[in-house]
Amino acid sequence: MSNLSNIWTFIGVCFATYFFVSFVYKKLGINNLQTALMSANGLRLLNLKHLLGIVLFGVLSYIQTPELNYLVKSLEIAKLHTLIPFFIIVFLSVFASQSSFKRQQGLRETEINHYNFSNAWVYFSIRFAFLFCYEYFFRGVMLFMFLDIFSLPVAIFYSTVLYVLIHIFDSKKEIIGAIPFGIILCLFTYLTGSVWYAFLIHLSLSATYEISMFYYVTFKHKTIKNEKV
Repeated sequence: MSNLSNIWTFIGVCFATYFFVSFVYKKLGINNLQTALMSANGLRLLNLKHLLGIVLFGVLSYIQTPELNYLVKSLEIAKLHTLIPFFIIVFLSVFASQSSFKRQQGLRETEINHYNFSNAWVYFSIRFAFLFCYEYFFRGVMLFMFLDIFSLPVAIFYSTVLYVLIHIFDSKKEIIGAIPFGIILCLFTYLTGSVWYAFLIHLSLSATYEISMFYYVTFKHKTIKNEKV
């Protein structure tokens, strides 16, 4: 791969930039959808953070590493021994995500109720695009760059360590969960030669939880308050 030092510098800059932005957002108290919905400008700020991620992890990474673009362009039906675990993990991700949300039904209500359907469309469009770019960077660029130097287990180890590190400002539960989740996504990307399977698994986990969260904190609370009135 051409100009390896420049690519590694690029990876380091992208990672450090997003890490610093995540630190700033943690200080602002807006580090996920739930906290963003509790703030009048929280969703807008979270959208800006995800747009930055799309540029760094997606657009610039895709341009900087043309040798790895096949990870995006390639989407073939995996062999049965890979496809069956894929569907099982998608199912488990949906189930775990929904279970996690149900355990938070005691969320405090917010008086901020101006978010609506158009806000949801904008947020989730940006969010899902971000997740794809996120997978391309961590399970594509980063993993396969490490594979040029190390064996598969070591490459997965380093990729997962950096993936966990980028979650350092999240809850302890999310940090711990990022370890097995990161390993699984690396394996699927390696086995399929595509980031699409990792993206779909990540999407099944994130979409289930966040769509439920958005509905609960905004639309459901509006309905409940209107009924009380």
